[in-house]
Amino acid sequence: MLSRIVRRVARLMLPKVAGGGELGQQVALDSLPFRAETVIKGFLNGYFPMPGQDGKVQWRSPVQRCVIPIDGYHVPKNVKRLIRQNRFEIRVNTSFEDVIRACAERDETWITDEIISVYCELHRRGFAHSVEAWQDGELVGGLYGTCIGRFFATESQFHRVRDASKVAFVTTFEILQASGFEIHDVQFPTAYLEQFGSTLMPRDEFRKRQMESMLHRAEFRLPAPVEA
Repeated sequence: MLSRIVRRVARLMLPKVAGGGELGQQVALDSLPFRAETVIKGFLNGYFPMPGQDGKVQWRSPVQRCVIPIDGYHVPKNVKRLIRQNRFEIRVNTSFEDVIRACAERDETWITDEIISVYCELHRRGFAHSVEAWQDGELVGGLYGTCIGRFFATESQFHRVRDASKVAFVTTFEILQASGFEIHDVQFPTAYLEQFGSTLMPRDEFRKRQMESMLHRAEFRLPAPVEA
């Protein structure tokens, strides 16, 4: 079902921003109202949304895209130890809006009310997910991201208890690997991402692999526990 939806969206939307090179595509996307459909359209063309200083959403497609290999991610020793301690209960999609609002609770944030509204709509449609860390019945960390087919883009993380977001992040790697995902997009390189094995992929290669990944179905859900 999802594969057919994405194929239909691709047929309808890609020609509208084709031609004119990178600048032409970006101008075309920037001119569109920011809606759930526009986010899907942007990702189908290799772009992701990022508001500028004026708060208006702009579309970015860096020459080198940062990704974390599905089968080549790295888990730092301290995070492995935390996971073994079972300090956090990990849930998926139980409090999406709470997660994205928590990600926005910082002195400087690109997550505007407009972003929150559109991504909550994407979540209702099955194109955005949250991975949550809970402790003693409280949401203490997590992340959210965009999901189309076997493509997932982690958008933002937060924590209220130290290292809670790291455990949720590693669980996301496990979800993607167990469910047959093909691309984990993290957009821009940072020192934080490097510790998990992030690498850079040229834009043309990224777009080719991204489109291929979007045309196949995958379930975003916690992997079944391994029996002892």
